Amino acid sequence: MTEHLSFFIQVPLFLALWAVLTRFWFRPAMHVVRERAKRSEGALAEARKVQAETERLRVEHAAALDQARAEAHHEMQEMLRQAETEQRRLIDGATEDAQRSLAEARTQIAEQVATARRSLRSEVQVIAREVARTIIGRTV
Repeated sequence: MTEHLSFFIQVPLFLALWAVLTRFWFRPAMHVVRERAKRSEGALAEARKVQAETERLRVEHAAALDQARAEAHHEMQEMLRQAETEQRRLIDGATEDAQRSLAEARTQIAEQVATARRSLRSEVQVIAREVARTIIGRTV
């Protein structure tokens, strides 16, 4: 009987201990666990948001870099085209100047040759008379 009595005493004691532990230990502990889970979920959600924002910014940055590269390539091509045009213009101008200078030099040389020939023609007669006088010994 004492065993039955002890059982009947243990059950209310267990129930009382259970009620006290539930009120002062299990509920506060469960409350702490729930709060931590909420904070963890909030932190995870925030981490996902940050990760999504990071990915969006990475994609945006990559697109901006691609666009900047394309613009730089386009500008480089435009500068090369302008440089080639300027180079052609300068070469054409230099060629024209060289042709003009060459033509002027040829004209000047031709005039100088013509002047020298006229001068020599008049002097040829004087020189021929002088040579003839020297060889013949008298004035011709």
